[in-house]
Amino acid sequence: MSLAQGWLPLLVALTLNAAANVLMKVGARLSVQLPAEAGVVAKVANFLNGATLLGILLFAANVLAYRKALDHLSISVAYPIMVSVGLILVTFAAWALPLLDERITWPQLAGMALIAAGVWLVARS
Repeated sequence: MSLAQGWLPLLVALTLNAAANVLMKVGARLSVQLPAEAGVVAKVANFLNGATLLGILLFAANVLAYRKALDHLSISVAYPIMVSVGLILVTFAAWALPLLDERITWPQLAGMALIAAGVWLVARS
């Protein structure tokens, strides 16, 4: 199997998924507390801000790339990689963005190392 057949679409999918998750958090941070009497349109517009809408689009693109990856990869390999590498990407991206004010602790780093080791074992088999 060539890189482009399975692994490249999986890499694209997990990157899109991680970016979508970070954008959802950005969208949540950008929304404002509206007064109770605010109209439905204002509430929907506040909820579906630009970051949230872009996140939804990236989730859709992620699904398409992941589906392509599954043409050539076993789901028992692709899914753990998708979830675990996504976790690591999201954690570091959220930490790197000052707007999100996320912290990474030593126990989180240790947990991510254990997850990465487990995924490496799964992907090898």
